[in-house]
Amino acid sequence: MTSLRKLELSRNQFSGQFDSNIASLTSLESFGFTDNQFEVPVSFTPFANHSNLKFIYGEGNKVILDLQPSMQTWIPKFQLQVLSLPSITDIDSLPLPRFLLYQNNLTSLDFSSWRLEGKFPHWLFNNNTKLTELLVRNCSFTGEILLPLHPLTKMRRIDVSNNNITDQIPSNNISSILPNLQSLNLSTNHIQGSISPEFGKMSLLQTLDLSNNHLSGEIPKNLSGHGSLLTYLKLSQNKLDGPIFPTLKYLEELYLDDNSFCGSIPSSFLDSSLIHLDLSYNNLVGKLPSVVGNLSYLKTLSLSNNDLEGSIPTRLVELENLSYLDISDNNLTGSVPSFINASVNYILLSHNRLSGLSKRMFSNRSFLMILDLSYNEITGSIQDMIQDLAHARLNILLLKGNRFTGRLPEQLCQLVDLNILDLSYNTFYGPIPNCLGKMPFENDDSLGGAFNGFIRGKNAHSGILVPNINVKANFTTKKRSYTYSASILAYMSGIDLSKNKLNGSIPYELGNLTRLRALNLSHNDLIGQIPTTFSNFEHVESLDLSFNMLSGEIPPQLNQLSSLAVFSVAHNNLSGDTPEQKGQFITFDESSYEGNSLLCGPPLTRSCHPYAQSPTISPNDEDDDSPIDMHAFVVSFGVAYTSILLVIVATLYINPYWRRAWFSSMELIIFSCYYFMQDNWRRFSTSRNL
Repeated sequence: MTSLRKLELSRNQFSGQFDSNIASLTSLESFGFTDNQFEVPVSFTPFANHSNLKFIYGEGNKVILDLQPSMQTWIPKFQLQVLSLPSITDIDSLPLPRFLLYQNNLTSLDFSSWRLEGKFPHWLFNNNTKLTELLVRNCSFTGEILLPLHPLTKMRRIDVSNNNITDQIPSNNISSILPNLQSLNLSTNHIQGSISPEFGKMSLLQTLDLSNNHLSGEIPKNLSGHGSLLTYLKLSQNKLDGPIFPTLKYLEELYLDDNSFCGSIPSSFLDSSLIHLDLSYNNLVGKLPSVVGNLSYLKTLSLSNNDLEGSIPTRLVELENLSYLDISDNNLTGSVPSFINASVNYILLSHNRLSGLSKRMFSNRSFLMILDLSYNEITGSIQDMIQDLAHARLNILLLKGNRFTGRLPEQLCQLVDLNILDLSYNTFYGPIPNCLGKMPFENDDSLGGAFNGFIRGKNAHSGILVPNINVKANFTTKKRSYTYSASILAYMSGIDLSKNKLNGSIPYELGNLTRLRALNLSHNDLIGQIPTTFSNFEHVESLDLSFNMLSGEIPPQLNQLSSLAVFSVAHNNLSGDTPEQKGQFITFDESSYEGNSLLCGPPLTRSCHPYAQSPTISPNDEDDDSPIDMHAFVVSFGVAYTSILLVIVATLYINPYWRRAWFSSMELIIFSCYYFMQDNWRRFSTSRNL
């Protein structure tokens, strides 16, 4: 085995530190141990005697601190060409491996996520002129990036994202020092200043990510001009301003969200090969150009949180590749266009001024998963739209805050994949369909793939891959509005029918929705009793039935709801005892029950079992029922007086000293009384004679 040149241990379950036999394999040239649970010392001392070692691949293991700090000072015998060890560590701050100081043949270096201490090691550029890629993301490096004095003609890829790099991007000569660079990622740092026009001179640059920094100013006009091969540009979450450049040419992915860009969207901007476009959270104004329909390759479009106005171009919703459309939080008017010829999976149009629906909204082959039309001014019935969605595998339907009217259509019950239904703040009337209780409303993992942009329906054929998006939905529960995204969105399931004019009784079938986490039926005209089947809500966290006309008693079985965090039946006509104060019901105060005059029991101040009142006393019974029994009083007083007198006599007879003192005291009292009476009699006689 001493002559072994290549050892491959990848994708096993090895753990702990390297066996001593590894150190004896001195002829080893290539060692692969990716996706294990090895603990690799940061000093690399197990490879101290490996003079032939050139390639190390160890992604997915753990880097640890050496027990003996002196081990950091050893000088390696090897000259690595590839070191690929992006790993995890439990140490907050690791020292940079000193053996790297002696490496000058590296072509690929990746030690991402090591949490290394200190400034960015710019000497790596100077020592390794053959480098083709340097990947040091999430390493906690500080300071600025200093480019070498000599060109790195072989460098193709640099990733220094998720560090603490400050100051400005080297701009004077970056195009001449890195003439063949194809990918540069400096995202999620603290870089300031403006974007240099030098980037526009890097003719081979294809991917540029400067997002989540503190960059300001305008985008250089030559950044994506003639001669540029840039296909991916991400400048999100900065302080950039000015107009959006008109020339895109080869760009396929453009992310300018969360900046301060202003002006309108130029028509020439939309004549390109764009696949993913995000201009959300800016200050863009004007109308959506109709030439947006020329973006035939477009898959995702996000223009939310701007000041766009006008109607939604029909050509936009007919793009055959469009999967994700978000134009929420603008000033769009007109009707929601028909998506009958579209293949879109996510439609987010909330917080606009849209006023109507098209006659035919969706086709039977639609795989729509999220429809958010909340907070618009849409009127009329939803029956036709719901009928069109019957085969859509819809997961989330949000129609909150419109002017919809009419009865809740029975076709709602055909949306069997529904996780979240919000029809609140409209003017729906009539009864709640009983069939809602036959729907699953299961909070499963059907939306969990939103982390990587994949969302699938419960039908195996309804999945769609949409990269670089984070699907979100707003839903009110526990009396607060929450924004759910990714796996949390998959976890949530709820129904909100509040603030309507629904009447009739609550269907007992709703108690079959055992996976439901939130139910809000408040502010309606519901009557009848609270169904006892609600005790089946084993996962419900918020139950709001307030401001209705419900009557009868609160089912005592509700105190079995162990997940309940918010509960309200306030302002109804309920009577009887409140649920026993145990479990979650200990946490609910009087506000959960107020406005029910016939309801009693804690935490209300009204007791269900007040003390009985004293009977009225008749005149005939007044003597017998008087507070004091006079016969008993006379007898007890006589006995007490006699007892005290006998005690005094016995004491005086037994103790002669007290007897003498007693008679002396009595004699003194008698004489004092005699002389007092005599003196006062004389004064009285004298005053009469006068």
